[in-house]
Amino acid sequence: MKTFYRFGLVATLSLASLVTKAQTMTDGIFMAKGNLCGGVTYTNDSWSKYWEGTLYRENKNIGTLTTESVMLMGNYGISDRFNILASLPYVTTKASDGVLHGMSGLQDLTMSVKYRVAQTKSLSIIGSVGGSIPTNNYVADFLPLAIGMQSKTLFGRGILYYTLPSDLALTLHGTYTARSNVKVDRTMYYSDKGYFTNEMTMPDVVNFGGKFGHYSYRWQLEGTYDQQITQGSVDIRRNDMPGLCDKFDFTKVGFIAAYRVPQLKDLQIIVTGSKVLSGRNVGESTNFSISLTKYIDFRKNRGSEIPTGPICRPGDKNHTGSMTEEHK
Repeated sequence: MKTFYRFGLVATLSLASLVTKAQTMTDGIFMAKGNLCGGVTYTNDSWSKYWEGTLYRENKNIGTLTTESVMLMGNYGISDRFNILASLPYVTTKASDGVLHGMSGLQDLTMSVKYRVAQTKSLSIIGSVGGSIPTNNYVADFLPLAIGMQSKTLFGRGILYYTLPSDLALTLHGTYTARSNVKVDRTMYYSDKGYFTNEMTMPDVVNFGGKFGHYSYRWQLEGTYDQQITQGSVDIRRNDMPGLCDKFDFTKVGFIAAYRVPQLKDLQIIVTGSKVLSGRNVGESTNFSISLTKYIDFRKNRGSEIPTGPICRPGDKNHTGSMTEEHK
C-alpha cells in the first residue's frame, strides 16, 4: 500500500491546463457576428520531477507521467463583441514505470461567454463568465493517473487587451474559479485533519497571466506567463497520497506561434509550448500543443464592409479581420 501512496503526485497542472487550453477563452480576440471558429487541439504534457509541498523530488516508481489530450473547441459570434465558446477534451494518462495503469476518457465540458464591455482605439476591456461540468463518471480519486477532478466549476474572468503599433499586442487576464465538492469512493480522508465523509471540500482557484508579442490576421508570435494560486494550505504529506483538495500552485512561461495559410483557405495552424518554473504539489511540467482551426461565415447576406472571421484589433474598423488587401 505504501508503494501506491508513493505514486501520489497529482497531475493537477496537466488537468488544469486542459480545461483552460482554448486560447480564445483568455485573449482579446472575438469572432465576427454570424461566424464560427472551430478547431481541434492535440496536447502533450509530461514531467518526471515534482514538488511535494515545497520539497523538489522525483519518484522512480512512477518515472515520467505523460498526459495527452485531443480537444474539440468552438467560438461563435453572436455579435462582434459578444461570443460563446466551448471545449471538450478526450484525455489519456500513463506512467513510464511502476505497475499502475493509466486512464482515458472524455473529461469536462467547458462553456463560457465573452463580452467586450468597453473599448477605445487601442484598449479593450472584456468580461467573461463560464463553467465546466464532468461529462461522465470517471474516477477522480486516482491521482496522478486520473483524467480529471470531477468538480463542477463556475468562473469569472477579466481581460485587458491593448494594441500597439506594428501589430504588437499586450493581453492581461485574471480568473477566479469556484469549485464544487467532490464525492469519492471512500468514507474517510485526511487533509489538514481527518474527515469521516466521502465528500471532499474543494478549494477555489485564482489564475492570472498575460502575453505579449505580434498579433495580426495572418501571423501570431507571443510570449506567455501564467500563474495559479489555490486557496488553502494543505500539502501532500511525505510519501502520502495527495487529495483532490490539496493546494496546487505553479508559475510557468511559454509561447504561442500561429499562421493562417492562404493556400488552405486560411486554415490556421497554432503551435504552443510552456514550461513550469516553480510550483507546489505539482510536476515540473513541459507542455506542447498543435491546433488546426478554421472559421465559417454563416450569414446569408454578406457585405464587403461587414467583418468576416476574427476581430483582430479593437477600435479599428479597417482592420477587423475581413479579407482586405493587407490580409491577403
